[in-house]
Amino acid sequence: MAESEQHRKTNKREGSLKKYKLAKELSDMVQHCQSVRFHDFQTTLQGKCYELISLSESTALRLANACPEEFVNCNKRFLSRVYPNGMRVDSSNFNPQDLWNCGCQLVALNYQTCGLMMDLNDGRFMQNGSSGYVLKPAVMREEIAYFSANTRDIIPGVSPQILHVKIISGQQLPKPRASGAKGNTVDPYVTVDIFGIPADCVEARTKTVQHSANPIFDENFEFQINLPELALVRFAVLDDDYIGDEFIGQYTIPFECMLPGYRHIRLRSNTGETIPNCTLFVHMAITNKKGGGKTTRRASLLRRKKSQGDYPTMKLLGIKVIDETFKAVTQSLRDATDLSDKVQLALISLKEICGLAPISNIKQTMRSLLTRIQNSSENIIMSIVLKDNYPTIVVPGTLPDILKKALLSFETFVEECRNLIGKADGVCDKLISARSSAMELHEEMQNLAAQQGMKGKKLNKAVENFAWNVRVLKGQADLMRQAKVKCLEDMKQVQDTASFMGIMQKTDIVPSSGSIASSSSPLSDSPSNGHPLRAAGAVPAHQTHEDDDDAGAARYDSDQS
Repeated sequence: MAESEQHRKTNKREGSLKKYKLAKELSDMVQHCQSVRFHDFQTTLQGKCYELISLSESTALRLANACPEEFVNCNKRFLSRVYPNGMRVDSSNFNPQDLWNCGCQLVALNYQTCGLMMDLNDGRFMQNGSSGYVLKPAVMREEIAYFSANTRDIIPGVSPQILHVKIISGQQLPKPRASGAKGNTVDPYVTVDIFGIPADCVEARTKTVQHSANPIFDENFEFQINLPELALVRFAVLDDDYIGDEFIGQYTIPFECMLPGYRHIRLRSNTGETIPNCTLFVHMAITNKKGGGKTTRRASLLRRKKSQGDYPTMKLLGIKVIDETFKAVTQSLRDATDLSDKVQLALISLKEICGLAPISNIKQTMRSLLTRIQNSSENIIMSIVLKDNYPTIVVPGTLPDILKKALLSFETFVEECRNLIGKADGVCDKLISARSSAMELHEEMQNLAAQQGMKGKKLNKAVENFAWNVRVLKGQADLMRQAKVKCLEDMKQVQDTASFMGIMQKTDIVPSSGSIASSSSPLSDSPSNGHPLRAAGAVPAHQTHEDDDDAGAARYDSDQS
């Protein structure tokens, strides 16, 4: 009997250790990550590269609020997975945006539960076709960069954008699915929500239109976006007089995927399905921070003298040799800021003189200016020629003072663009060189700090300030390059507009490297006869809806951004 009992125990033990055969080819296709529990950041940073940090929702949100900088830095080197709390027995969801702000790569949601949080998740991955990953902003990937998920300030090296939204009308709005019986009409209104870092989060709503499935709203909103790469824009249509359910439809899209111009937004149901024939008609424009605002603010901006606080600043570390490296590039930072601001202010002044809104693009501005000059006299002969590869308006005869002022404003804009294009590379080289020198000193920073007697909080603050300064240098260099590209594009669009209007004079000037146009360009060969506002043939293929406020409405497809 003892032997039989021992035999049963042996069989039971062998059964618990039973192994299953796996195909090696299948196993080789699997990329392994070892899931580990989170204890603290110091322990995590000493782990292996293949370790996946698993965090509960409550733990992750606590870290995001208490130590956002450390959380972001940890996610630069390791994968982190956040899952809903077990107490969510109703399968509800938390806000994934709070954890995306900290760089968490895997934010798990209850997909079976529809609603706002799943709308944000669908919107976030719309930009990659809901397949694969979405790249984090550079400030959250660079090894040495300062970023706090809870920041309410401007991000160093990132140019804030202004989103201008005009909610025009809605079409074929249905009743909410779960609403009670109260007739066949709805009282719709629209909310526009921005989700991103705390500095960007804001909500605006339109008025309520009574008893209309095809309401006219005609309301304008303006939002400042400090970190565009993380921002999501959500349009929601709700019923103001509801019973049981107010939701009519919504659409969530990454800010980076938004296209300017007139758009028909195809609304989706709470389950993410496109509602047939249900759209929201809007107009959108995106400008940088100095391109928007009210008229009084723009006017004061032109007269305002730049003060010390308007330039990017270098923070002191308390380590002499490193501080001197950063101080040496202060003038280059000022030059980069001044060059960009002068171009932007010249463009704002030109738009104001032409009587256009700040959201107007350069083609609209040029059409307005050139048309006013042409209409000033019946016998006027106007042309645009390239002088040193930059456009110049040639108008023989006498013009009214207001048009002279407009021409002077245009010449100022071109001159500021020429100045920026010519100096941009030199300024960028100085900024990048200073950053490289600082990075070389970074390897010795611990020893240099020890010589200064720095430790504890003082040392941590010095490390934080170093990351801030390095990020400012790289960011300003990137912004300078982008400003140069923008100026080149603006000069090209001036020529495009002149060619379209048939007043671009042919020239045999051969542009040098990095020039605006060439004599072989088809835009330089446009016919000059016929109606001054119509070139021969149809509208050029490169002209898009954003070029003209009178363009027809495009659409957001439900499966592409």
